[in-house]
Amino acid sequence: MKDVFLRRADRGAYIIPMLLHDTRSHVVIKAVILDISSRGVRCFTNDRRLLLMSEEILREKSFRLEFDFVGVDTIGLEGKVVHIRPGKNPRYERQLGIGFTQISPVMARDINRTISADEAARASKATR
Repeated sequence: MKDVFLRRADRGAYIIPMLLHDTRSHVVIKAVILDISSRGVRCFTNDRRLLLMSEEILREKSFRLEFDFVGVDTIGLEGKVVHIRPGKNPRYERQLGIGFTQISPVMARDINRTISADEAARASKATR
């Protein structure tokens, strides 16, 4: 199956709030999704607990992800931090790349369909 990405350069164009539930410590982190695909998400957070963690510790973290994505059931979605970058303001933000470790084929298909429909709608608007 072809992997489809939803990307927005401007944070205000498409905002999806997300909660990251640490599977070991049961800490909940607030984040905002910047990009999404059926393989993972790129998000940013300004949670001080993550800012104080070293990259080595953060890369070992696994999260249960919770977010609303237009008609897609995201229950049971889990992921692991695969890359870390500073945010627009490195003192206060981090960008995290989270690769899905548990995702059902139906959920992956639904995410790709939703993204494809969104891209088609935006392309249609642009040609008007």
